[in-house]
Amino acid sequence: MAQEKRYTGNAMAATLKDVAEKAGVSIRTTGRALRGDGPVRREVAERVLAAAHALNYVPNAAARNLKQRSSRIVGLITGQTFGSEVGQRRVRLLEEAMRAEGRYTLLGALPSSCGDLDALLREWSGLVEFILFLAWPPTWDPAMLKNYPMRFIFIDCAPDAEEFDRLLTDRASGVEAAVDALIRQGARRIAHVAAGSAVGRASGFEQAVRRAGLPVESFTVRCRALELQDGYRAGDELVKLKADAAFFDTDRMALGFYRYAHEHGLRIPRDILVAGFDNDSAGSFAIPALTTVAHPDHETVKAAVDILTCSEPQRPESMILPTRLLERESSRNQ
Repeated sequence: MAQEKRYTGNAMAATLKDVAEKAGVSIRTTGRALRGDGPVRREVAERVLAAAHALNYVPNAAARNLKQRSSRIVGLITGQTFGSEVGQRRVRLLEEAMRAEGRYTLLGALPSSCGDLDALLREWSGLVEFILFLAWPPTWDPAMLKNYPMRFIFIDCAPDAEEFDRLLTDRASGVEAAVDALIRQGARRIAHVAAGSAVGRASGFEQAVRRAGLPVESFTVRCRALELQDGYRAGDELVKLKADAAFFDTDRMALGFYRYAHEHGLRIPRDILVAGFDNDSAGSFAIPALTTVAHPDHETVKAAVDILTCSEPQRPESMILPTRLLERESSRNQ
């Protein structure tokens, strides 16, 4: 009597052929029974399912997708911002939106080199049809992506390539609105607490000062990064400049300055008006509540879903989505 095949976690994975042999039916009948999409007698279907269970059979999604030229899996490639609240919020919203459309997400971190990205995309080839990049180094050439059978969407990262879909945030206009609000509240010595890695902030700040039509002095306080401790460390310089308002590149930086102000007897907003960027949840609970610029997260996710679910092939496009200013207590003179 032939010895029965046994499959363990360390053994070679069972194939569709193995399941068919164990169930005593054809491969075609086995496939229909497992998919539940064809005329298969009930007792045969039950025998196939029992055989699949006994062999720990897992369908080869990549092979199936290549054959059907479609996939329900969407790849998400994140960058350093994934560690921030805004980055995690965007990924969560994308995952929820994909699930609502009957799709699944495959999450990966952006590799450190083009060679490593090439290896990752080769592994994902056939498994995913769309890949959403939430980060892309400006020095990388996106032309390398033309070698892969996927469609790529860039979210809030902007390689100069019109052959890909790009969903971008108009950060500059949001910063301009925030700084304009500070000026309207009487600020005349405004500091931009900035880090070089923040995109679009400097141009918006400068634009607001130029358009003020008032004698406004502006300053830039340079920071190493965008975190709480960087905002805290900027406090000494803001005091030295006698700034009566400060725009911080992130809410985290602004909230770090809150700690400095508390320790040094500065009153927000009476002594200095404050605004940030990102709409982190902590800002709305701070005392005073932090004025901030909110990302168009829901609009961005909807645009991505529209691209994914469009039944007709469309030419790639670039969309620039507006931010929203949330004026709260920290920027209002009392």
